Amino acid sequence: MRHFQGISENMTALPTIWMGTQNEYIYIHSAVTNWKNCLRRIKIPDAVLSILHYKGRIFAALANGSIAVFYRDQVGGWSESGYSTITIGKATSSVRSLTVVAGRIWAAYRNCIIVIDPNDLTVHKVFTAHPRRDSQVRHMQWIGDGVWLSIRLDSTLRLFHAYTYIHLQDVDIEPHVTKMLGTNQLDYSYMRTTALLVSCRRLWIGTGTGVIVSVPLDEVINGKLETKIPIQSVNDEFRGPGGLIRVYSDSTSDRISPGSFIPYCDMSKAQLSFHGHKDSVKFFLAVPGIESDIEQISDKRTRKMLIVSGGDGYIDFRLGEEDDDSHFKNPRPRDMSHLIVWEVDSKIEIMKNSI
Repeated sequence: MRHFQGISENMTALPTIWMGTQNEYIYIHSAVTNWKNCLRRIKIPDAVLSILHYKGRIFAALANGSIAVFYRDQVGGWSESGYSTITIGKATSSVRSLTVVAGRIWAAYRNCIIVIDPNDLTVHKVFTAHPRRDSQVRHMQWIGDGVWLSIRLDSTLRLFHAYTYIHLQDVDIEPHVTKMLGTNQLDYSYMRTTALLVSCRRLWIGTGTGVIVSVPLDEVINGKLETKIPIQSVNDEFRGPGGLIRVYSDSTSDRISPGSFIPYCDMSKAQLSFHGHKDSVKFFLAVPGIESDIEQISDKRTRKMLIVSGGDGYIDFRLGEEDDDSHFKNPRPRDMSHLIVWEVDSKIEIMKNSI
C-alpha cells in the first residue's frame, strides 16, 4: 500500500480488477484501496466470457463473436476514448476463452482456435481444434511447447503444439475415473471437463461430477522420448553431449523462441483426489507460497504452491453421499460452496543476487 501513496489522482493507472458480467457491462475496481468502489463502468455489446491482460492491454471475449481491446492513455490510466473491436466470427457464436501462448493471443471460437497478433491485432492463424462443428473449446492451458484444450460436454482433452499448431495427443479421463471410483458412485453423463489448470508441471482437471484429477506432464510418454514431430521452419541441432535444442522461428517477423518440452500426459500416472465437490468444479487457482531468507537458500530449491479448487458442496468419494434427507429442509455446511486446497512442491530456479 505504501508503494502507491501520493498517486491517487488517476486511480485507473494503479493496479485494477476487471469484472465482466452477463448484462453487458465491465466494472473496474481498484486493487490497492477502496475495493468496493467502482472506478468505471463500461457498456459493451454483449456478455463478457473471458478477460485477459497482456502487454498493457485488456482483451475481453464477448458472446457476440468479437473481442474488445482496451488501451492505456498517455498518463497511464485506462483510456476513456473507447476501445477497439476484433470480429472473430458470426454473432450467433461466442468467443469462449482467451489465453496467451508464445507471445500471441489464442481465442476459442466454436471448434476453432484463432491465433491473434497482440501488436497489430491481426489474425495470424486459424486451425480446427475438434472435428465436430457443433463442439466448443472451453479451456486452454499453455506450458512448454504444448497447449491443452478442453471441449464442452466432452471428457477428452486435446494437446496441440504451441508453435506449429499440430495435434499431438488425446486423453480421455472417463475410463481412469471409472477404474478408480467404480461405476456406481458417479453419473458419467456429467463426466465433462469444467475446469483446467497447469501448475507444478501437472495438469489439474476438474469435472462436472466434482471429481478432481491431477496428471504429471512429461516429454517421456510410455517409456519413450517423443521427438519425432514434423515441424516447419524449425532448426533442431545437437549441441554438446546429447543436448537437443529446438528453435522456433516466425517467417513473418524476427520472432525466435527456444523450445522447452512437449507436455504429454501419461494417464497411468494420474492421481485422483478423494476430496471433491458435490457439483461441477468451477475453477482452479494456483497461489505461490511465501518464502523467507531467500538469500540463504541454494540455487535449486523446492517452493510450496497452493492449488485451490472452487465449487458447490464438499464430498469424500470414499464415503459417498449421506442418505439423510433432512438436508433438503436445512442445508448443511458441506452443501455450501467450498474451496479445497492442496499443498504441492514446486521446483524453481533462484538467481543469486550479485548486486
